[in-house]
Amino acid sequence: MTEGPLFFHISPDGCGDARLARLFRRNGHAAVCHDNGRLAEDILFARASGCDPLQPWPDAVLFSGLYRHAPHWRPPLEAWRQFGWLADRFPQARFILALRDPESWILDRLTGDGGAVARCYAHHRGCTTADLPDLWEADWHAHLAAVDAFFGTDPRLIRVDLDKEIPADLARRLAPLLRLDDPGDQQAWFPPTRPAPADLLSLLAQPPAEKIDQDYVRDVASFCLRGMGPGEGGDAEVSEYFSTWDGDATIANRHGSRRRICVLPGTGAVSAPDRHFKLIRAEGVVNDALRLGRAMPLRIDMEDSRWFGSPQGQPLAAPTLCHNRRAGARNAVLWPLPDQHSIGLPGFDPDAAPDPVPWEEKLDQVVWRGMISGSEMTGGIRPRAASHAILRDLAAAGDDPERRQAAWDRLCNTNRLAFVRQWWGHPDFDLGVVMAWRFRDFARDPLLAPYCTPRQDRAFFHRFRYQLCLSGYDHGSNFMGAIDAQSVLLAEEDGWEVFYSGRFQPWKHYIPLERYCGDIDKKLAWARRNPQQCKAMSAAARHEAALLRKPATRRAIMARILDGLAAAG
Repeated sequence: MTEGPLFFHISPDGCGDARLARLFRRNGHAAVCHDNGRLAEDILFARASGCDPLQPWPDAVLFSGLYRHAPHWRPPLEAWRQFGWLADRFPQARFILALRDPESWILDRLTGDGGAVARCYAHHRGCTTADLPDLWEADWHAHLAAVDAFFGTDPRLIRVDLDKEIPADLARRLAPLLRLDDPGDQQAWFPPTRPAPADLLSLLAQPPAEKIDQDYVRDVASFCLRGMGPGEGGDAEVSEYFSTWDGDATIANRHGSRRRICVLPGTGAVSAPDRHFKLIRAEGVVNDALRLGRAMPLRIDMEDSRWFGSPQGQPLAAPTLCHNRRAGARNAVLWPLPDQHSIGLPGFDPDAAPDPVPWEEKLDQVVWRGMISGSEMTGGIRPRAASHAILRDLAAAGDDPERRQAAWDRLCNTNRLAFVRQWWGHPDFDLGVVMAWRFRDFARDPLLAPYCTPRQDRAFFHRFRYQLCLSGYDHGSNFMGAIDAQSVLLAEEDGWEVFYSGRFQPWKHYIPLERYCGDIDKKLAWARRNPQQCKAMSAAARHEAALLRKPATRRAIMARILDGLAAAG
């Protein structure tokens, strides 16, 4: 850390953090502002774990934007509240408290990023966005009181009135500590006031109180808890992302070593920056439990394609939370996948517009887009190598034609790509491969490029009468988005289950396809002969999908799952 002057901005988001950072940078002083939430993560993880904070930014003079609001399913982080701890760790530092009219701050926060900040706070506080102004006003005054109580007349605290002072005023006040000779052309801390966005009324409208159907909650939770019993094995098949939580502060790996994820009282589970996204899923499960007031020991494995507990996999030593399992698996307890199934994400968003295109106006084709997830097909139940491993082999082959052809032949035997190639160009199908971001370069490979198409929005899929869900590494991730439309879904029966699978039944909510979809031509012909049955299935499916978007109902389901785990010991 720099030995010279050091400054922390200890106000909430929306209090001049970006403009303050520009002031410092304009005058040649290194400043870190927000860094996509990494700054807040670093500070809070250091506080929770006892490690040294701010090591990635050794030359920084200013730290501002000590918050994180995205993605919304991770809890908002407010490292600006850690002024006391930071003052102890950095006694030479100064602390800038930027003040503004609370009502203006609340309005900006409520509408910031199209309402994304508000939705994040509402999600984690278990309230509606209409409840937030009162909660935030109380938070604002509590923070100012806490700062006053800690610093008193301590000269390390520098107050700035953003409504009355301009950046040049602060520059003059800081001159004895740090030269900021060029305050820039912008005279105010904020751009000119803009009119409130049109969606403000919807954010402030109090929705009707959600009624929770306890029979529905019991049904979903019982399905997720199905198969629990005495442990039978030694966890030979848990993944490298398997984690245990002691119900207190410690999250460990399968060997008992601490992960770089800690629980900080008042904040929740927080990870060191740049953890693997599958470990962030485990953090998400812990935060789900904390929000529900159920801090308890948990075993968590949020890896894909969990065969453990099934006849084709290894037994589990104890019940383990996972987001997918094989039908009939023992001790594999289903849990909503935080980064795919959380309320507000695609397929589970209460604010998403419904499909406006009626059945009669849709194209008479089957539509599918997706990554070539999946594995090499075999004659048995359990497949061979996963497609991402074969893609690595294709990349490693370089310009060697024999190695490239060998890898390509194997890739063509993975279930999704085999299906796409079989029906490519057929007038009944509109298909396309959309490579995941980390595999995007393969979209230019001459072998794969002919099948690759651009990513499409929901409106594109609403144009089609028949949606398709193909198995990937496990349950197809487009299931909810595809079934929640005025189309009918043709879904591959692949033996995988996720937390909502018990609510969707073949021929009642969707048209089932045999594994690898060898009967799709026959099922499509049936659908074309029976449009009324298809529309009835579609309506029943949309009803079920709507239940999965209810926030209080979801919380009740997760609470009941945890209570079931606790009761089982």
